[in-house]
Amino acid sequence: MFSKPFQMRIVYLASLLLILTAWAKPLDAQMLDPIDVTYAVYQIDENKYDVVFTADIDDGWYTYSQHIDDPDGPLPTLFYFEEVDGAEFADEVKECGESEVGYDQFFEMELLKFKDRAVFIHRVVTDNPDLVLTGYYEYMACDDSRCLPPMPEDFEISLSDAIAADEVGYSRDRICEEELPTRQKDQTQTDTEDEEATFGDQFVVRGLGDDEDTVEKDTPQADDEVGMVHPVSWTGEMTDEGDGVYSFVFEATIDEGWAIYSHELERQDGPRETTVKFDPAEHFEIHSHLTESGSNIFKGYDQFFEMDLTKLEDDARYEISIRVLDDEGPEITGFIEYMACDPTMCLPPSYVDFSLDPSTGEFIFSEEEGKEETVRLEAGPTRGEGTPVFFEFDYEHANTDCVGTQVREEDTSNFWWVFIAGFIGGLIAILTPCVFPMIPLTVSFFTKSSTTKAAGLKNAIIYGLSIIVIYVLLGLAITGIFGAEALNLLSTNAWFNIFFAVLFIVFAISFFGYFELTLPSSWVNTTDAAADQGGLIGIFFMAFTLSLVSFSCTGPIIGTLLVETATGGGPTLMGRIPVGPMVGMFGFSLALALPFGLFAAFPGWLNSMPKSGGWMNNVKVSLGFVEIALALKFLSIADLTMGWKILPYEAFLILWIGCAVGMALYFLGYIQFPHDTPVKRLNKTRISLATVMFALAVYIALGFRVSEQSQSFNTPNLLSGLAPPAGHSYIFPNTCPLNLDCFKDFEEGIEYAKKNDKPVLIDFTGHGCVNCRRMEDQVWKEEEIYRIINEEYVLISLYVDERTPLEETYVSAFSNREMRFIGMKWADFQAIHFNRNSQPYYVLATADGTILNRPIGYQTDRDLYREFLQCGLDRFEELRYNGYITPVELSEK
Repeated sequence: MFSKPFQMRIVYLASLLLILTAWAKPLDAQMLDPIDVTYAVYQIDENKYDVVFTADIDDGWYTYSQHIDDPDGPLPTLFYFEEVDGAEFADEVKECGESEVGYDQFFEMELLKFKDRAVFIHRVVTDNPDLVLTGYYEYMACDDSRCLPPMPEDFEISLSDAIAADEVGYSRDRICEEELPTRQKDQTQTDTEDEEATFGDQFVVRGLGDDEDTVEKDTPQADDEVGMVHPVSWTGEMTDEGDGVYSFVFEATIDEGWAIYSHELERQDGPRETTVKFDPAEHFEIHSHLTESGSNIFKGYDQFFEMDLTKLEDDARYEISIRVLDDEGPEITGFIEYMACDPTMCLPPSYVDFSLDPSTGEFIFSEEEGKEETVRLEAGPTRGEGTPVFFEFDYEHANTDCVGTQVREEDTSNFWWVFIAGFIGGLIAILTPCVFPMIPLTVSFFTKSSTTKAAGLKNAIIYGLSIIVIYVLLGLAITGIFGAEALNLLSTNAWFNIFFAVLFIVFAISFFGYFELTLPSSWVNTTDAAADQGGLIGIFFMAFTLSLVSFSCTGPIIGTLLVETATGGGPTLMGRIPVGPMVGMFGFSLALALPFGLFAAFPGWLNSMPKSGGWMNNVKVSLGFVEIALALKFLSIADLTMGWKILPYEAFLILWIGCAVGMALYFLGYIQFPHDTPVKRLNKTRISLATVMFALAVYIALGFRVSEQSQSFNTPNLLSGLAPPAGHSYIFPNTCPLNLDCFKDFEEGIEYAKKNDKPVLIDFTGHGCVNCRRMEDQVWKEEEIYRIINEEYVLISLYVDERTPLEETYVSAFSNREMRFIGMKWADFQAIHFNRNSQPYYVLATADGTILNRPIGYQTDRDLYREFLQCGLDRFEELRYNGYITPVELSEK
């Protein structure tokens, strides 16, 4: 029997799963930040310096020592200094602070961890007092119920800022005990030299000599084809004030939930200011600088950017005036920039070129007069100039389809399957020993304690509705607190997938009967006392009590359901609460509540209910096998992401076959667990279930068939997206989907396509992308589609979650973040050129960058996908025939 501390740890882990399941699906979501790191440099003597990092840790949180070697434990605190000539670092790094040494219940091992304050001291020896040290540090922060993912933080430390040790009384022992002068971690500030004004989207204003001219430009709100949203529309008004002075008023209408940002932000490491930048010229000047106003201006701490900001919601008004010094001077040119954000994401900064001709009085926003704007895939504000993802795409055909074809992405936001999955989970929960015996007891209580049959029926229905409300509110609460985006960012993170796998294994062990997941008894006693009050409130708390006492059976089912639904796509409420978990919880609770209402309406049915008994434990044990199978799925994602290949395709299938055979043997009585009674004879039910499990094992084994087409394993359809890619194999290893010839580097693929005069299929994919595997296994393997991809196109598969470090890091021109891994580079490439961050995403293009037709995402209709590919080939031949395709060297791009 497990000890009480171990049981409490299980409770904490189960609670943690429910919290973490809200962290599903992709951009910068609100994140906890319980540790603040500062640093200082102290000069010990002429050539010795101590670089001191101090971590201030919030109450209840911990970080860990540098000296943790166990891979099953937390991530140690680590510091990485880039090598620099003329500097030597001491081998030993001193650490001190408010430390605790002992057995950690969460990680189940002996650990050294810090609370409140931790200090890490690095000794540097150099003769260069102006040396600049750069690098990054990472740490893990945990409290008693959860751990946050480690996030690297860059630093840049100049020894010229060193504080003389004797001036402040610095010593290593003293700084371990008390705070001394430090310098906050660096926040880079940039000054803008150009004149700035605020403004929004594209518009045309003509007649500079007129008294007043107003043009409104409405921007469509969304383009489902390319994943673009346009939440801001603008109007522009110009007035001739005389003496060469012209005033402009720009008014923005902002969609609900969105905001743009002031032109006067104190920090440059947050959102982009709304600005108008004029190209330098001598024939005009700013007459009056920008002013801004609006009906809903927010000033204060912004949870998204974690800083004080000024942002404008609903509407905004900006005013600025210029003085034209020479009416015959050249055009005045510039560009407009602004950023729009909602609580879960920010759109890339929008840029609009404009020009003003003083001699004609014409003010235009685009290269072609009168050209209307449409919502389209087009060049963004940057093409990655100066970074490894720089490339010049031609978007002329990027929003077109061939005649007669309209290929669209498949709608993945249909939640019927989520509801059905939840409903099935609820039906299974009914059959567990925590819930099933409660049905006749509860229904009998309502029918016997009520004065009339109608009253008993009403109370039972209220009881059932209370169950639904409780579970739906649970789904709403845990997803609403953390938002829709965080788990999406972590859904392909190896360590979090391993964590989920461990939790599911814990659930499986609980279902097998080796320990019980229980909530604190005080919770149950409190709700039980409230249930004694009677009336509607009493009935509600009776339902709440059921939810608590049945947690040992329903908790793992709920946790599994929430993880699976929260990592799916789909709409959100109020821009941040994913609907999927709520729909799943509604299905679960409806199934759970249904028997209480039905049996209250038809009490005679109670006599036909099967008696409670050992069969209910059989249900729990069966769920244990299912939990192990799901744990293997999460381990597989971690293995793919990190490239370990410890769980290849063959091993995964063998283990799943083992789960199916294990269930079959369990039903036949060959395997028993602690709460099972010996099987004296086999009934038809056991034999039928064992037969189904053996059949499932045979179906999984069909995954070992070898495809003559691809010379790799042929994944059965039902395993597509669950099993690793067939190429993740020891027997038939291949690095490309279905053993197709592919490139995993964009430049290499483009060079090959030029030499062979072929178009390219750019495949934005991911190791942990379930829909990508489904496309490959269900669509690409179709004979004609496979032939077209293999023979007519050059396949370039770019994995956005590839964790191989870049040979040289760079700062993204899109997000202004440092790109450290190959996957980050390809995600940056997709965001810059296609303003898209979801996978799969397929782009057809020529080797010189001409996009051939409208890119698409997830689409399992083989006919439509074949038309998409054929359209690209037809367009390629058309362009080649008309002489539009000419070789362009990469060096020219």
